Amino acid sequence: MSNHTKLRWYRFNIARRIRNLEGDQLISELEEIVEDIINKKLDKIGLFKLQIRELELMISEAKASPKTKGRQYDPFEIPYSGDGRITLFGLSNVGKSTLMNAITNTNVKTGEYLHTTRIAHAGTLEYENVKIQIIDMPGFLDFKEDWATSKQILRVARTSDAILMVIDLSMDIQRQYNFLMKQLEDARLIENGETTFRFGIIATKGDLSNTKERYQELAEITDLPICPISIKEEGSLENLKKMLFEQLGIIRVYTKKPGAKPNLDDPLVLPEGATVVDIARKIHTSFVDRFRYARITGPSAEFESQQVGLDHLLADSDIVELIVVKR
Repeated sequence: MSNHTKLRWYRFNIARRIRNLEGDQLISELEEIVEDIINKKLDKIGLFKLQIRELELMISEAKASPKTKGRQYDPFEIPYSGDGRITLFGLSNVGKSTLMNAITNTNVKTGEYLHTTRIAHAGTLEYENVKIQIIDMPGFLDFKEDWATSKQILRVARTSDAILMVIDLSMDIQRQYNFLMKQLEDARLIENGETTFRFGIIATKGDLSNTKERYQELAEITDLPICPISIKEEGSLENLKKMLFEQLGIIRVYTKKPGAKPNLDDPLVLPEGATVVDIARKIHTSFVDRFRYARITGPSAEFESQQVGLDHLLADSDIVELIVVKR
């Protein structure tokens, strides 16, 4: 298992452990997670060093937050849902809300003036049996220092599986890119060019004049994956949906009972690098101890109904049949 896959599994468990926690409970849980990483000697791995620094930053922010008797309303707090979460992150008026309305089940207010979106909005993108939660954050104003709002936006970004910078191809490319990268670096989401997050760029308004030249300019200053789109072109939106799915680093695995047909409408969604043992645990905790073998049909199998063990590496769209000892 690669270090990136190890980290993804660990981040999944972190999100599960700290969900809905706040105050002293959150601080205590975060400190235990840091101690766990050190005890397992994962802190010797570069990516986990970054993860520790991110957790320490969350601890310091939690300690600095004023303690209140009741829970305060937070316009940026959105419960995690679906099979993955992606945050849209960009300057004001670059087309995030219009994009959100085009690919999800939401109807976010849009307009040709700054700060149309003033609170966070969540919508669901359904793509090939996967539900992806898309978060539309208020746009940054790069000429105005609104640090309270900026910190809130970046805190939400930390709870996401991927962060997509939205860059308007009709505007100054260098200015947008440099500002957004500085925000990410100031928030320690990127440190010395390294990160524990998945990043990409959505380049909007690709149907306007001079955007081809600006797309080339953007491609020359970044190594991040870029998806150029036009709201008017359905094909470009389909390309974007595929990119968003790929950014999550997940696979869909379908299960079947012996002698029955697989349910191809309801996959189990797992991180890339998952094995048969992960499927067994997800179906029932007793299945690992009772496991005999699995039959695999799909991309990871050499032939249909290949018999494999618990350590078999799964691939997207595999069909898995578990054979276990009967009680």
